[in-house]
Amino acid sequence: MQSFPANPDSLDGPVTLVDDQGTSWVLHRKRVDLRVVRRLVKDPGTPVVWGDMAGIVPRPTTDAERPGLWIRIKGAYRGPGGDGSAGRYLAHEFRAESGRLLLYVEDDC
Repeated sequence: MQSFPANPDSLDGPVTLVDDQGTSWVLHRKRVDLRVVRRLVKDPGTPVVWGDMAGIVPRPTTDAERPGLWIRIKGAYRGPGGDGSAGRYLAHEFRAESGRLLLYVEDDC
């Protein structure tokens, strides 16, 4: 999976992420509401990508990680419905041409 020059939240224009299987995902919504984050994290059909190093280094999450993701994110979410400026996570929704969704979580450690 390619890295970004900056976190997706700060990039202008069309932002595309190509995964290891060659699927192109286009940024659809930035800073999604915490309720949407919860729904997508808990949906096993939705891939979740973790953006390490302030969101610029994406890596797919594993099935083993998923149960703990919501717990980790919900108490420190910086986007709508979250803790505002005190949080360290932001999430964005990407879409593939097929209509599938991908959740991208920036970790601004």
